[in-house]
Amino acid sequence: MKRVSCLKILILSGLMVLAEAVEFRRPTPPFGSPIAVQARSGSLASVLPFAVGETLTYNVSWKIFDAGVATMSLVGRTRHQNSEVYHVSATARSTGLLSTLFKVLDVFESYFGVRDLCSRRLTKNIQEGRRSREILLNFDQAAHVARLEDRDLTKPAQAPKRTESPIPPCVQDVISALYTIRTKNLKVGEPVYFPINDGGKTYDVQVEVQIAETIKTPAGSFPTLRLEPKVFDGLFKKKGRMFVWVTNDSQKIPVQLRAKIAIGTITAALTRHDRPPQMQAAPDSGTN
Repeated sequence: MKRVSCLKILILSGLMVLAEAVEFRRPTPPFGSPIAVQARSGSLASVLPFAVGETLTYNVSWKIFDAGVATMSLVGRTRHQNSEVYHVSATARSTGLLSTLFKVLDVFESYFGVRDLCSRRLTKNIQEGRRSREILLNFDQAAHVARLEDRDLTKPAQAPKRTESPIPPCVQDVISALYTIRTKNLKVGEPVYFPINDGGKTYDVQVEVQIAETIKTPAGSFPTLRLEPKVFDGLFKKKGRMFVWVTNDSQKIPVQLRAKIAIGTITAALTRHDRPPQMQAAPDSGTN
């Protein structure tokens, strides 16, 4: 895990770690509107399954040990690149013995369009052991370019690395992908595809919708759909598998994420779902 952000592995490892899994091998349809974003995998829900104020909290475990806490919060709406955007803050921090051996505090901030759900900006502040990095990724929709600035905070005199890469008119980052998947009509046996960019190439990532099953977490028991994003031999160079369970209802809340990799199994299980007032009337799926 040396070169992979813990936040990606621990909580975004399911849908949100879709960043560099499968290269584009076929043409991508035009993007730019909610309907177009859904063109290859069903239509948008008539009402968005998330709202400002929603917070998801997870306990992260490695093998049999508690390893940390991860949260994902839709903190507000603001403006960026002359359009209204959602602002999501995702954090992962180590706890207990792991924190003593290898302290982690990762913070991701994503900004994606209110109307089209396309990503506009992603920032990453990564503190993992002796590693300390600040990464800024801007998506220029007009120029169809992603601009990355990567700064090593342990070497303040060193100039940041800057790169550019082409993107389609609409692309997801590793955070916005999670929210976009929740707007889709998921059906067992019908895969979903995402154009994802995490600062390098844009990848067309496949997510398998495998089976309906009931999952028990600290937040309760949930009827879910099990998803498997194809992220290994791409984003993660070694062998492994990723699974994400989302509630089998209109909200599609990610209640459990699991990575099976060489060092063991890492699981993020939902402990709390804080819903804003405008979501209180939504069907209850067992969350707090």
